Amino acid sequence: MKKKYTVYFILTALIASQTFTSCADSPAVNDESRESEANNETTTAVETAASDEDELPDINFDGREFKILSTDSTNYKAYIDVAETNGDVLNDAIYTSNRNVENRFDAVIAQTVIPLSEANNTVIKLLMAADHEYDIMSITDRFALQQAVQGTLLSYGDMPYIDLSKDYWCRSINETITIGGEQWLAYGDFNLSVYDYTYALAFNKQLLNELKLDNPYELVESGKWTFDAFNKMCIAAAKDLNGDTKMDENDQFGWSARGKQISPTMWVAAGVNSIKKDGSDLPYFSMPGDEQFRNAFEKIVDIAWNNDAWLTNDKSENITDDLMFKNGRALFQTTSFGLLDTGYYRDMQIEYGILPHPKFDEAQDSYYSRVEGGRIFVIPVTTTDTEFTGAMLEAMAASAHETIIPSYFEVALKTKYTRDDESAKMYDIIMETRVYDLGDTFWCEKIRDGFIRTLFASGSKDLASSIDSNKSAVETSIKETIDALKK
Repeated sequence: MKKKYTVYFILTALIASQTFTSCADSPAVNDESRESEANNETTTAVETAASDEDELPDINFDGREFKILSTDSTNYKAYIDVAETNGDVLNDAIYTSNRNVENRFDAVIAQTVIPLSEANNTVIKLLMAADHEYDIMSITDRFALQQAVQGTLLSYGDMPYIDLSKDYWCRSINETITIGGEQWLAYGDFNLSVYDYTYALAFNKQLLNELKLDNPYELVESGKWTFDAFNKMCIAAAKDLNGDTKMDENDQFGWSARGKQISPTMWVAAGVNSIKKDGSDLPYFSMPGDEQFRNAFEKIVDIAWNNDAWLTNDKSENITDDLMFKNGRALFQTTSFGLLDTGYYRDMQIEYGILPHPKFDEAQDSYYSRVEGGRIFVIPVTTTDTEFTGAMLEAMAASAHETIIPSYFEVALKTKYTRDDESAKMYDIIMETRVYDLGDTFWCEKIRDGFIRTLFASGSKDLASSIDSNKSAVETSIKETIDALKK
């Protein structure tokens, strides 16, 4: 995230701390320099604001409709527009941002929303049929890549007016998803799914204090928030509440997390990737021979499967069905920004804080936070007026950057995601260290949801054998993608 967002997070968090009352025994962080830091960064934001402005010419589209196919979801925001204002800060910001674009260019943003269950198949059918019913369409990232391979998409990098170097295009994510220097797919700030899919670690403040554990905010700030520190706390929290000598859903655990999300969230946090890119910007399967990845995976299995720190028979994929954390029977919960913006957390009675997931060890240079993926708005190859599509996308991204994104974080900090100014700092760290691993996104069916998921579900550390068994299939898939996109 840019400096000016960091300022915004801090200032809104200070406001939020006056609006909400934290538990009296919540851990405290010495933050005497906050005011001077905020003042210094505010000056920087003013000086650099112009770099966030688009450079579009004056264009009049004479009331033309920009047709968008979106979808709905309870776990992330997959839509671009809203029909009306309703008093909700984020809703109204989205409405205002899009109306500003319409008024500026005399265009109409016409969005159709379809159910999530049919969205991907609908988009694929439209693309394969070369039916230009929509100017852009929302589809899951890995299916978007498949459509680029099929030749049904135009590249964002080739679109008139789109300047992917601007801050309103999610540059750190977009640079990850280029292939051979070509930006076939891209995320802009009008697309909140890639923000909602960012992962964080929630913790129960009351339980932390009852257990007399170290202040995790201070551990993060000092660089000592590591796998070992996290593991120690998880073990301390595990407790057989009913005394039946077996740990199950009726007891207390250190960590509440969906089984399939543990490995990728934690390997990203450990600073390793399953797929990397070479000097020619081409992806390759980097896990074979990667000792650092192997060490991280073995440690992840140890934390989750040993010492009753995690409810290992919990195979549910829907975190909202898990009442352990909500009812105060788990110290930590792996979650996402999108899930934090649900009734599960809004209705929660316990006081919780937000942290980045821990580093592998203190020698690691930074915290890293996983982005599970997102829904990408693809540009059909049937597009004939690329200037119209390019201008609208550029304008929507720039307008969202100024109007929607600040409101998104204001809502998060003030009313939904967190209720203390310490967590606001943690939130900054998470946003500034986001990672989009291609083996967790584009090739997730083969890696994350393939052999890694199977291996972790059994509590096995035999990563080397699984890599050997799947190496050929993964490398073949990557090569086929590269070859197809070169044509």
